[in-house]
Amino acid sequence: MKHSVACCFLTHDHSDAMKDILDKCLKIYADNKIDICIYDDSNDSKTYELIDSYIQAGADNLFYIDAHCALNGDHKYLLVVQGYNLPKEYDYIWPCKDRVCFAESFIKSIRTAIEEDHDVILGAYEYARWDVGENLTKTIYTNPVEFYRLYGVMTTNWECLIRKKSTMLSPINWDQYITQYNLGGNNSFNQTISLFARLSEMNECSIKICRYTSERYISDRAASLWGNSLYEVWIDKWVAANFSLPAIYDKYKMEVIKSQTNLSELFGSVERMIVLHKEGRFGGDVLEKYRNIWPFVTNIPVTVLEMIASGNYITAVNETIRDFEQAFSDHDFPKAWWLISANTFFEKNYDDRTYRILVGCFNAYRTDMMQEGKSNVFAGISSLQDLLNRYSFVK
Repeated sequence: MKHSVACCFLTHDHSDAMKDILDKCLKIYADNKIDICIYDDSNDSKTYELIDSYIQAGADNLFYIDAHCALNGDHKYLLVVQGYNLPKEYDYIWPCKDRVCFAESFIKSIRTAIEEDHDVILGAYEYARWDVGENLTKTIYTNPVEFYRLYGVMTTNWECLIRKKSTMLSPINWDQYITQYNLGGNNSFNQTISLFARLSEMNECSIKICRYTSERYISDRAASLWGNSLYEVWIDKWVAANFSLPAIYDKYKMEVIKSQTNLSELFGSVERMIVLHKEGRFGGDVLEKYRNIWPFVTNIPVTVLEMIASGNYITAVNETIRDFEQAFSDHDFPKAWWLISANTFFEKNYDDRTYRILVGCFNAYRTDMMQEGKSNVFAGISSLQDLLNRYSFVK
């Protein structure tokens, strides 16, 4: 293998998660000539002792890097992509959360992409999208704007982006980026910003998409912490990050912003917003603070958000079900797909036969749209009853 790779795990006080991950991936990564570098700034020595035990047992692709100089996780990320204290020179740098690793089949596809000498390799789980994802079969992109529009949303996952050092990282003037794009310890999107800023400077680029389905393992011994600053991260900072990017991306910035924020785990699910209200994290104060922003970060109507903020959950759910059935009359099946995929209350609202028909048809519709960019699943359908009549044979 001609190219060297450093998979850099960023960890803090998660020795249990690191053990879980290393037990699953250490040999697989070693077999595929991927070094593992642990960037640790833990408050205790457990992670250091853990890594040392693996090294003493013969793990020659594993390295411990003391990162206590990092101000926080975002600053530590910048240290990684700048090659801070790496044990050797590497051709590709792969940052990764400490709770994530990949199965051998995906690692082999990553290794193949690296040997093809691309500037960027992106691991993509296409089914994480909230939209229907039209015609997503292309594997190599050479237009950074097209790539931004379709995959900007996925670059927020540290573990999904691998960059060629000589073309994507070494040429960056980091001091300039810190000033121009506000990179640093208070920026939650250093990866996305530095990626697309650098791509905008290049005369040509090659970006390989490596798709996965079930090959990503996430340890349950660590968890994401951004939920404690939900609105700051995913409205204030995410919007600002996109608007800080060069003007070549202007046409799609609003689309990319919503491609992230309208996910069901953020602001794209009525059920999710109800949970946030019950937890005391969404109410009249938050509603008013972002009143003019909501249409740009979620497809939930402001009127429904008002119902939720007032505790009128049943009214909000019923209004959403009416919107879903109206989408049939409007032939707005992308909207209908989003509504039924983002909220489980549809299963309780409809009888078992109806719900099975809906799930089967919308899954087929989405598969068609992702692969072909078009679908005939709902051809001639103008109401939910039309659909049930078509599948009258289903018991």
